[in-house]
Amino acid sequence: MSKPKGQGWRKDPRATQRLIMDRLATGASFAATGILVIALVSILWTLLRNGLAGLSIAALMHPMGPPGSNGGLANAIVGSVIQTGVALLMATPVGLGCGIYLSEFGRGSKFATSVRFVSDVLLSAPSILIGLFVYLVLVAPFGHFSGLAGSVALAILAVPIIVRTTEDMLRLVPVAMREAGSALGAAHWRVVLFLCLRSAAPAC
Repeated sequence: MSKPKGQGWRKDPRATQRLIMDRLATGASFAATGILVIALVSILWTLLRNGLAGLSIAALMHPMGPPGSNGGLANAIVGSVIQTGVALLMATPVGLGCGIYLSEFGRGSKFATSVRFVSDVLLSAPSILIGLFVYLVLVAPFGHFSGLAGSVALAILAVPIIVRTTEDMLRLVPVAMREAGSALGAAHWRVVLFLCLRSAAPAC
């Protein structure tokens, strides 16, 4: 179709404005991403340049010495492993128990809804608040720091993650598997323990 004489095709000013704003937003996003990448690369480069020279087998095997001595990181590494292990020993039973209850036994109950709400709140709680709470409960009253306090803080952070993961994985188990176990005469707790948990374990 030919254009009418004396009249040209006019662009929509709103579409032009949206296009300009889109280009500006895209450019600002790329610029912000570039700045963050440059900052991250600079930090990593400084860390590697200054840290690789002091990294050795002796630094990993020797314990930390007094200030000014050539101490190592052995006690820090071993202490972190012990604290993490103790935290998992405390958090895993609680998290698994709560997740199994929410998925298998407490569906639709008000108590389960309250437990799920508290778990979600803990899941989104800043770690510094958890650390401050543990400090006020387990450090300040005794007047000194302890590895147990660090393990308790890690356990509190790990419990909601284990609860959410356990509940979500158990919900993926087909209902037919539960019905098959019940049809064989197995109790509900046996179905959950020997069928549902085993089926959900690979997904975790």
